Amino acid sequence: MYRPFALLRPLPPPLAWLGLALLIFAACLVGIFARPIGFLSAFWPANALLLGLLVRYPRLARPPAWVAAAVGYLAADLATGSDWSMALWLNGANMLGATAGWLVLRRLDERIRRLQRTVSALYLLVAALVASTVGALAGCGAAPVYFDTPWTDLLSLWFSTELMNYMLIVPVVLAAPRADDPPPAMNAPQGLPGASLFWRVAPVSSLLLAEGIRTVVGGPGMLAFVVPGLLWCALSYSPFTSSLLSLVVCLWTMAGVATGVLNFTPAHASDVFSLRVGVTLLALGPLAVACASAARAEALRRLDHAVRHDDLTGVLARRAFLQQGERLVARYQRESAGLAVLMVDVDHFKQVNDQLGHGAGDQLLVGLAQAMAGALRPQDVLGRLGGEEFAVVLPDASPAEAHAIAERLRKVVEQQTFGAAGGVPRHATISIGLVHSATLGGDADMDMLLLAADAALYRAKAQGRNRVMMG
Repeated sequence: MYRPFALLRPLPPPLAWLGLALLIFAACLVGIFARPIGFLSAFWPANALLLGLLVRYPRLARPPAWVAAAVGYLAADLATGSDWSMALWLNGANMLGATAGWLVLRRLDERIRRLQRTVSALYLLVAALVASTVGALAGCGAAPVYFDTPWTDLLSLWFSTELMNYMLIVPVVLAAPRADDPPPAMNAPQGLPGASLFWRVAPVSSLLLAEGIRTVVGGPGMLAFVVPGLLWCALSYSPFTSSLLSLVVCLWTMAGVATGVLNFTPAHASDVFSLRVGVTLLALGPLAVACASAARAEALRRLDHAVRHDDLTGVLARRAFLQQGERLVARYQRESAGLAVLMVDVDHFKQVNDQLGHGAGDQLLVGLAQAMAGALRPQDVLGRLGGEEFAVVLPDASPAEAHAIAERLRKVVEQQTFGAAGGVPRHATISIGLVHSATLGGDADMDMLLLAADAALYRAKAQGRNRVMMG
């Protein structure tokens, strides 16, 4: 399935640094055009983008990346007519703040950085506070020099805008889909997958409804109108989607409050500070819920994998294999090609356990499972029924194709070297019993196919092992 922002392979470093410089340049232009006349920007996304990218792509965080970012910052200011000295001072403070946040986040566990742990929002808030404080302290001294205002006003405005930007933008960057993510799934109410269209659109529809009500009602409590909708989205969607919705809603809320009321200058410093901190806290709650929901979803995926898969070999466990086999039989039984079932048994496996110990036998089973899985087609299903016995379902395979796949399995195992500590034999062989659905007719179920394949397996073992026998 297509995932936006999910790069299949990393860019070469020179291209990555060039892309970073261009992105920072563009983000700075957005912020420059949002500046009130003669003062700092009302919205400055460049620092949050820089922090998010450095944390998301640790390999990018090298000295050339900081050089590229500095070029992007300075180029944007100089291209729009800013003074050299002011550009150096303010952009130096910008980079110091982003670097401070990166130092807080860079050593955290990857799952925390990807907003898949319940503590992710807390760590992000700490990093945002540190980055905002460092940047504001480094830049506030420019107030009396370039803006003829007290340094305390610039400290307040810088800190509040940076805190808001970090908490709104960095989660979107960190949680953006990646190529190695599991297939995305919409969470239904109470976490049930496969929700109807109504439940898929209901959370975001509630945000639109809240916006409409807020427009009509107005008043000092308008900031809180969207909280239930944002929380519902955080419970229903991925952290990326919910963070993106929070970004849009919070910026829209800030714009709606500020239009015609506030001017983002020292004259309204206390009101602007209050607004931005309020918007930050508005985004923090849904972000924390989204992180907790993502952690819960990952725990459920791990639990489902543990229940469905054999804990030794990693292939499907007996019950999950039989369930999936039943579905495939029902689907392919009456198809032109049909399907085949293989029963696979490791030859002389008891001798391995008796002579070398059960640890060596376990290592052999793991190696055999990996070798067989690598020799099968993507649509084939491999499971462990117990002990040294495996089974395979080959959907959409003719008898000749199924026999060829079975022979390939046998040869792969026969030629594989299974060397390991503990004296595991260098080679092993398997016997395979094969039955095709066309042999038993259209009414055969999974149990009948397994019984017929098992009978063929016993004939293969009786005739000398290390062979494929058709049932």
